[in-house]
This record gives sequence, structure tokens and C-alpha cells, in this order.
Amino acid sequence: MIKNILIFMGLFLMLMLAQSIANPLFVWNELFYQFEMFDLRGLIKGSIYLVSYLTAILAMFIFLKLKSKKLFISFLFLLFILVSIDFFVQLLGVHHGFSYAEYTLAMNETGNYKYLMAYSSSIVKALLYAFVFVLSLYFIRQKILKNHLHSRWALFVFLPLALTYGACYRMDTFKLSSYPAMIKIPDIAVSYLQFSEPIKERILAKEVKSNSNAKFKNIVWIIDESITGSYLSINGYEKKTTPYLDVLSKKSNDFTNFGIANSISNCSASSNLFLRIGVNPYHYEKEQISDLPTIFQYAKRAGYKTWLFDSQTREGHLQNHLSIYDKESIDNFKTLGSEVERPKRDKRFLDEMISLVNNVKTEDKNFIVMVKYGAHFPYLLTYEANKVPFAPTLEHSYDAMSFKNRDKQLNTYANSVYFNVDLYFKHMMRKIDLSKSIVFYTSDHGQNILEVKGVTRTHCNTGEIVKNEVSVPLFVFTQHAKTLFPKDKKGYYSHIQIFPTTLSLMGYDSTLVASYGKTLKKSYAQSSDRKYILSSSQEAKVYK
Repeated sequence: MIKNILIFMGLFLMLMLAQSIANPLFVWNELFYQFEMFDLRGLIKGSIYLVSYLTAILAMFIFLKLKSKKLFISFLFLLFILVSIDFFVQLLGVHHGFSYAEYTLAMNETGNYKYLMAYSSSIVKALLYAFVFVLSLYFIRQKILKNHLHSRWALFVFLPLALTYGACYRMDTFKLSSYPAMIKIPDIAVSYLQFSEPIKERILAKEVKSNSNAKFKNIVWIIDESITGSYLSINGYEKKTTPYLDVLSKKSNDFTNFGIANSISNCSASSNLFLRIGVNPYHYEKEQISDLPTIFQYAKRAGYKTWLFDSQTREGHLQNHLSIYDKESIDNFKTLGSEVERPKRDKRFLDEMISLVNNVKTEDKNFIVMVKYGAHFPYLLTYEANKVPFAPTLEHSYDAMSFKNRDKQLNTYANSVYFNVDLYFKHMMRKIDLSKSIVFYTSDHGQNILEVKGVTRTHCNTGEIVKNEVSVPLFVFTQHAKTLFPKDKKGYYSHIQIFPTTLSLMGYDSTLVASYGKTLKKSYAQSSDRKYILSSSQEAKVYK
């Protein structure tokens, strides 16, 4: 019994090392990431991750003890292939190994397999590492394990496959790449076959040119997560969630607040995609969304160096329908590992952005998109514990979306808004040089915090959309912002206007700009606001 436990622990250590050569503690980091402090959901998620991971080790242990040597050798051969693939991806610099993004790339680049020869040394190393790994397993079976199991135990392998697939499908913080190669690669293949559609490359027509000098050296988009425009005190909310911005709006000419704006969707993935490709009611009706070029393509054509800082997704992962083809127009794509705590993720990239724009070279221009972690539910995990002006708050997220806890939930969310909006921009404005930069700020969507009886989902509702789900802030920061972008107090704005405004600033002609709708120089009529909401359900009812 003790020997079996020691072998099991040894297999655990081997998998930890194999899963990330560069960071053998990857699994522990992932485990701590799932066991979220102050959140009872974290206990459930962490336990599911731990159990599902341990079943993967148990499956390997069972295979080592199989009586049938032919079945065992077949398993070793398959494992050798899967681990080789994972090692190869790690040696290319992706420390977490094979993931959905790499599988997508492989499926779309099958005709270019010969290009792999450029990585011949990495391939040889990967094969060597994989051989040592399976040879170690062979040694354990031959020299240490004596008692063997009937071949029917081989069916156990389907349990960890099903368990991990189900866990990753149901929980958005779970990633298949967090599991051992022999589990994640088959599951990723199944996921791809089940959900993926062929990816089309977006084409920006060759004749489209930027025909005038850009007006700014740096153009920055900051896309927050789950920030509701109506919960900002600068927009009239009774709690002082944005005291710094309240004062800044009155005293500074470098800040324009467009008030409570409409978001184009009430879901993160679709909203970020639509912002990236400039979807508006005109394009949505006339063209296929899959054909529209991205703002990164326009920026590259206009001579900008392009950057995407995503503090929300996991290290190396693509999200929000960002494809491998889209990445070709992004010069610098940066993400963070799970070891960076949630409240610190946005500030980490904010400081990088500030340094970048303040030190831009004379010959350079930068277009930067920052996708924030923001106020992602559960809210109590999105701010530092000592930054809590509003009380009482929730102690954990269990039963948070219950009407009896609404007041605590509102205070918890208000703290998140204060930390992720007000303190965030207070830090930015103290350090950034706006003389040659312009910063646009909005959120992907807002939040429903128990505002309509019977509707407890925070966003992405379809049949019954609460108005605050599509209520977002919209700011512009630059020198003389109020003069350059005066707000029409009688008008109405939507964050879809950021795209055409950016095209205009990059020097594209007015006809192209107008095809994407109005810039922030003009507002929409209040009566037409419904037309500029593209929710997750076109026919959905929007509660006022």
C-alpha cells in the first residue's frame, strides 16, 4: 500500500515536470488560482480541478499495472506521441504547453507541415524528452510494480477524459491546457470537432489607404469588464464610486465623459469582437461579420505598431473570438499567468502601457488595446481588501445573487467599480503624458445586479435583457479633450463610435469612416437608441 502511494506521488511529480518544463509549479499555481480566497465557489472549483487531475494520474497508474503487456505498450506509444507534441509546444515558448489555440493553428495549417523543419532541433529535443518520460514509466512497471490488473480496468481512462472535458465546458476559469497531455489533447480535439467552424482570414482591401498624417502618436483603447455606466457617481449614482473622476471632470479640460452609453452586446466575447471589427447596425445588415477587417489591420496599414494587452485571459490563450489570423496584425500580444492575482492584473499592464506611450520614439506610432479583468464576477475578488469604502459587503460569493443579499452585493460591486475605475484612472492620470496620446475607455457590457424580479443572471441574458446589461461608461482622455470631443448634452452615445473615431484619427477618409457610423464628434438621437443595441438576441426584450 505504501509503495503504491509513493509510486502515485512519483507519477504526480513526473506529470508536474512534464506539464511545464519551465515552471514545474504550474499545477500548484493553477490549483491556488482555482481555490479562490473568500469565495465558496473556489472550494468547489478547486476541488473539482484537484479531483479531475488526480483521476488522470490514477488512470496512468492503472495502465502501468495492466496485465496485458500489448495494451500497456500501445498506451506507451500513444503517450509518447501526445507528450512529444506537448514538449514541442513548450520548447517553442508556450510554457503551459499544448492548448486549443495550438490545435486550431494545426488544423488551419495542415498544408504547411513542411515548415516544421525549421524547428528540427526543438522536435528532436521534444522526442528525446518524451522518450525519457515513457522509458521512466516502463522502468516503473518492470522493476517496481508486481501485481497487475485485468485489461478491463483500461476503461477507466474514459473517466478523467469525461471529467476534465465536463469541468472545462461548464466552468470558464478551467482550461484544458491545465491538464496532462494524454488528457488535454484528446479533449481539445473533441472540443474542436464539436464547436469549431472553419476560420476565415479577414482581408483589408489593398486599395484602402490612410491618406493623411495621424493626429496622435499613441491611440489607446481600454476595454473594461462588467462596468455598468449607471453605477458610476460621475454619471449620477448616489454612492461615490468615482470621486477622483468627479473632480477631474469639473477641473480638467483633458477628460470628456460621454455619460451612460450603450454597449453593442451584453456578452463579453461578442462585444469585444464587435468593437474590434467595428460592427454597427449598417455593417451588421449589409455584410457578414466574418468578412469585416479588424481595427488592428487598419492600424497596421496606417503605420502603427500594434499591441494587445489582455489581463483577463490566461497566459498564451486567445479569447473573445480572436483568431490566429487576427494575431498576424498584432505585433505584440501580451497575457498574464495565473500566478498574478486578480486585483493586480490590470495595474501590471497599465504601467506597461504608460511607459510605452511616454517613451514613444519619434519615428514610431502605437495602437494599443487593453482588455481588463475589471469587475469580473465574483466582485469581491476584484479589488484589494483595504480598498473598501462601502460596507457591509459580501464575505463570499455563495448565494450572492439572492435578493436577500442585494444590498451587500451592491456595496461589493461599488467597491469593485471604485478600485477598477476610479483608482485605476487616478494612477494613470498621475503618470501618463497626454500631449501626444489619446485614450478611449469603455466596458464590454454592464451588469444586472438583481434589478428585475426573477432575472438573476448578471449578463448575457437572451430573452429578458435588463437595461444595465447594455449600460457602459464612455470616456476620452487627451489634451484638450473637452474641446476636441465636446459632449452633446441632449444626444446619446454608444461605444460603437470608438471604431470610426479611431479610423478618423488614423487618417482614413471620411467616406470609409462614415461607413462605420458616427464618430464621437456627433451624437445619436435619444429616440434611436434601440437601433444601436445589438444584444445576444436580436429580438430580446430590453427592460427599461
